[in-house]
Amino acid sequence: MKKTASTTNVSSKILSRRVLREDIKQYLINLILNGSLQPGERVVEIRIAKELGVSQAPVREAIRELEQMGLIETSPFQGAFVKKLTRKNLLEAYAVRGMMEAAAAKDAANKITAEEVEHLKELVNEMLIAAKEGDVQGFIEKDIEFHETIFQIAGNELLYKLWQSVRLSSYTVITTKLSKRSLYDLANRHSTILASLEAKDAAKAEYLARLHIEELSEEILNEVED
Repeated sequence: MKKTASTTNVSSKILSRRVLREDIKQYLINLILNGSLQPGERVVEIRIAKELGVSQAPVREAIRELEQMGLIETSPFQGAFVKKLTRKNLLEAYAVRGMMEAAAAKDAANKITAEEVEHLKELVNEMLIAAKEGDVQGFIEKDIEFHETIFQIAGNELLYKLWQSVRLSSYTVITTKLSKRSLYDLANRHSTILASLEAKDAAKAEYLARLHIEELSEEILNEVED
């Protein structure tokens, strides 16, 4: 099919709109993860649009996608709100995440390269620095990158996509529930997972990855009301 100037322009506009929507979606995710948008807080389309200097249409589309991901819920005549996760929601999210993390770590242990090990070591060091400074948001960013890297090394695209949707639910309450000491403990747990990956011990990597999520789940749920 021969492309005309008009079809090229249409394709460009569609692509630009999609990229804009993704940028807005990530912006909102960051606001939720860093606690700027709290559970139960209203997400006001017009305010977000003004903050970003965009129209309300792509903001509305981004909110709709976040609703599908379980981070936002809408109420007729009231608008969109950051979803309040119940203990049941969190239990389910962490249970599924634990299984996926274990599977990814097992696969990654058989594939990981020396360069990838060094990258993960850098991330653990950055987590330790963030823990020392009490920088929860900085810690979470490196934590997400650490786990994301393991999934990428594992190479299972479907598993990676499923994890991306589940992990957001489990991260939304972390910013307000973890102490400075907890951050140090978490960083050290990542070190043990990394050691098993470096040793290419798939069984141990699988076990430690699942244990890490189980322990994190227990710590977070102890701080969450019924």
